[in-house]
Amino acid sequence: MSHLATPLGLHENEKFQAAYWKIFRSFFGEANSGLVRSMLLAKVDTADTGATDLDRVCFGLRQTMGWAADAIEQKALAEIGAGKPPPRAVAQ
Repeated sequence: MSHLATPLGLHENEKFQAAYWKIFRSFFGEANSGLVRSMLLAKVDTADTGATDLDRVCFGLRQTMGWAADAIEQKALAEIGAGKPPPRAVAQ
């Protein structure tokens, strides 16, 4: 499952990545975000979207809390003025 930023061509964008981590810290709180990040990195060795920490953390979130992964990415995209990604296809 790809990042919401991928169809917009922003997955590798430094501004998106900085916004993602800012929103991630805000979402989980400064005290907890490091622990959540460490737990997800320990759980996920490789992700289908890439090998960066962001890829691994986002993949781990999608496996456990897909709604949180989408919310964080959507807020990060909005923060950099990227708008909304195209809707995901629904599996039937």
